[in-house]
Amino acid sequence: MIGIVIAVLLAAVVYAILIALTGSAIVAIVGAVLVLLAGIPTGGFGFGSRFDRRA
Repeated sequence: MIGIVIAVLLAAVVYAILIALTGSAIVAIVGAVLVLLAGIPTGGFGFGSRFDRRA
């Protein structure tokens, strides 16, 4: 759950930075979506998976 919150917050920061730098909402949205795909811990994306049972 914490990983999702961090990914959403990071995506919001990336969106704000890209909208300020480029002025294009489309570029900012694409960047935020890419950050979400990379950051949310689902199978194959991000820093782990939901079913990872490392002890």
